[in-house]
Amino acid sequence: MKFGEQIKERRQELDLTQAEVAEKYFVTRQAVSNWEHNKTYPDLNMLVRISNVYQISRDSLLREDQKLKDYLEQGRAMNSFSISYGFIWIMFGLSYLLDDSTKVGSIAWYSMGAIFLLAMIYEELVTPFFLGINRRTFYRSGKRPDEKLSIFAKLFYGVFVLAVIVSVILVHQGMSGRYASSVLTILVGVQYLLRKYIYVARK
Repeated sequence: MKFGEQIKERRQELDLTQAEVAEKYFVTRQAVSNWEHNKTYPDLNMLVRISNVYQISRDSLLREDQKLKDYLEQGRAMNSFSISYGFIWIMFGLSYLLDDSTKVGSIAWYSMGAIFLLAMIYEELVTPFFLGINRRTFYRSGKRPDEKLSIFAKLFYGVFVLAVIVSVILVHQGMSGRYASSVLTILVGVQYLLRKYIYVARK
């Protein structure tokens, strides 16, 4: 029995409406309906809550629905990719602070640049294939189609825009552009590290 059929059957056994279930999970009734019709899937945290409320083991929910297992694995893989990619962005941001006037500093800076370039090529070409995401969808949105930006993400990007504005002002006032580039690149890396909080499942 697929995931949606299991939770629908269990909800009816407990004599609950979709609206009542939605209130327990703090989601919309439409989200519950989509789960029951296997149109979308909950993330791992929500799956744990569903298991607890419906008193169905997670193994039982996952056992007969390969698509749900693939969905959760894809989410974990996406987060792993983002964490690795985020650290590379942060390292590249720190490389702006290297003193490239010396031979050692110059070699270190170009080495970081090469690593960064290879990481970008890898991320653009390999990630969509590995995750099983349509390339056009991945390139257009950088996320899975069943996700949207969280409130935290909007606040974070607001801070990023503010940092860009402040950096431009400070550079015009004489601050080295190297420092501004370092800060902004590190912020991009932090965004990848926080991907789990940047994107949330559509309700």
